[in-house]
Amino acid sequence: MYIPLGGNRYGVTRTYFALMGTMLLGGLWHGASWTFVVWGGLHGLYLAVERVLRARFAGYRPGRFELFLIGLLTYVLINIAWVFFRAKDFAKASEILLSMLGAHPQSAPILDIQSCVAVIVIVGAIVLTHVLMRARTLELVFAQTHSWLLGLIWGVMAFAIVIAQGSGSAFIYFQF
Repeated sequence: MYIPLGGNRYGVTRTYFALMGTMLLGGLWHGASWTFVVWGGLHGLYLAVERVLRARFAGYRPGRFELFLIGLLTYVLINIAWVFFRAKDFAKASEILLSMLGAHPQSAPILDIQSCVAVIVIVGAIVLTHVLMRARTLELVFAQTHSWLLGLIWGVMAFAIVIAQGSGSAFIYFQF
């Protein structure tokens, strides 16, 4: 959709129109509800803001700590957008967002402290990996890593998948 809408070939205004149009249509494609359109619109807004910031700070090269913070910000913003994808209506989305901020009057903790720590560690590791991999390719990392370490990493990942079986919800698209 992005290219047929003009992509980035016809100036900045047309580029932003193409980004927003693509993401709004992508939201509508996922479901015939305004919450899906908001989900797509938020993604389009995020992409447009990123382009504005990249143009404004074109010569700026953030360090690893700044990249880590940008990664966390991206994670938070995407989590906010996904609330609209999953919510049945705006009232439910509002309730979830308020609960995420601890501002909903009837909100109760969903996760215990141990689960919160696990989530923080996992998200931190994902964002840190993203920061460390920005200037590398996966092929280069594999070529530079000892085979025994790669085997250990693959084994741990396979073990994590096996022990997590049955602990989550059904695949989201089965609900459509």
